[in-house]
Amino acid sequence: MACDTMGGEREIDIELVKTRGLAARHTLRLAAITVLLGIVAVAASADMSDGGSPAANPGGAETAEAPGETRVLRVTGYCNCGKCCGWRNKWFFFGEPVYSYGKMKGSPKKVGLTASGKVATKGTIAADPSVFPFGTKMTIPGYGLGIVQDIGGSVKGPHIDIWFPSHKEAVAWGTRKVKVKVVRASTEPKLAQGGTQRPSPAM
Repeated sequence: MACDTMGGEREIDIELVKTRGLAARHTLRLAAITVLLGIVAVAASADMSDGGSPAANPGGAETAEAPGETRVLRVTGYCNCGKCCGWRNKWFFFGEPVYSYGKMKGSPKKVGLTASGKVATKGTIAADPSVFPFGTKMTIPGYGLGIVQDIGGSVKGPHIDIWFPSHKEAVAWGTRKVKVKVVRASTEPKLAQGGTQRPSPAM
């Protein structure tokens, strides 16, 4: 009887061990599934916070920036001096500034005032308005940001003239062909009242 009892206890112990083993396996599987679900949830949350949803951000990172184009342009420099802007003093070194040549020769010249009516400063660009209307923004390597506010007699087609505070700096820039990022103006401002075309530079 003692042997039968011990045998029965052993069978019970074996069954208990098997049951506990199965329970442990199920627990491990559930833990693994829980971990995987947690990883998926974290990844989905990160995508949503980064604007990964196509419906929320159809253009990706580019939507934060105005659309533009890259053009290879001939880029020259100019300043407010008479040599660059075609003016001289009415009486040799005295008197009011007047245009020294062109259709406006002898007419009063407002030095430093662009054709758009804005005062020329760092970032002022002269361009052909039929190609790049006033208000067009450009990023020029080696110069920086600029906006089209002026025109020039010799500035035609894929050619722009960028403003410098001195003639020395304008000459140092010289003539370069560079890749310029262009963001065109949504509307085309008109020539300022009294504004005139800057004569061809005679550098």
